[in-house]
Parts: sequence; structure tokens; C-alpha cells
Amino acid sequence: MSAYATNRSQLRALPALTRERALSTSAAVELAALEGLISQLADRVAAMVVEQLGGADERADEWFDSRHAAEYLGVHRDTLRKLAAERSIPSEQDGPGCKLYFRRSDLDAWRFGGGRPRHLAATIRHAV
Repeated sequence: MSAYATNRSQLRALPALTRERALSTSAAVELAALEGLISQLADRVAAMVVEQLGGADERADEWFDSRHAAEYLGVHRDTLRKLAAERSIPSEQDGPGCKLYFRRSDLDAWRFGGGRPRHLAATIRHAV
């Protein structure tokens, strides 16, 4: 890039009209480079969007451990474990005392199916 850069002392030595032309040429080169970068960025973003949309089915069967599932649902890990113990939320476990695993599609179905934990007052009203 330094081969194309114009030294400031060289610019001061040029007549005013030539100096303006040199600055506008420099700005045009910078603008062209910026437009090229923006074009490359747009191509990359478009490719990522296509990849994300194409990979949506693969992500539905993604498995989460209890920490990631709790973060995904926005609940505390203990709340998630309690819901799994009550069989309110679908989960898988290798054996008693082993780690809990949750499928993303099951978590989405539970969340959008109205399965969010209720406040104690709402639970009491529902029970009465």
C-alpha cells in the first residue's frame, strides 16, 4: 500500500488544483477498496444465512445437557431438573444418577406449548 501512498510533503509541493485531484483520486481508490470489502462481506453474510436456513432441521435434533438446556429455556438448572423429575419436560438419562440430556425440538415444543413454569399463585389458583 505504501507504494500508492502520496507523501504529504509531495502534496504541499503540488499546485492547488493538482493537489485536489490527487486527494480525490486517493479518496476514489479508498472508496473502491471499501466497496469491494462491503461486497465480500455481503457475500459471506448471504452464505452464512443460507447455511443457517439449510441447517435448521439438523439443529432440531441437537442434544443439550442440563446446563445448556437451562440457558436455552431461561430457567435455573434446579428448576429444569425438577421439571424433568416430574416428567413435565421430556428428558433422557443413561441411568439413575447420570447426567440429563434434552433434545432441542422437545424443549421448543415444551416452551411453545405453554409448558413454562408457573408462579406459585397461579399454581394454587389452578389447583383450586
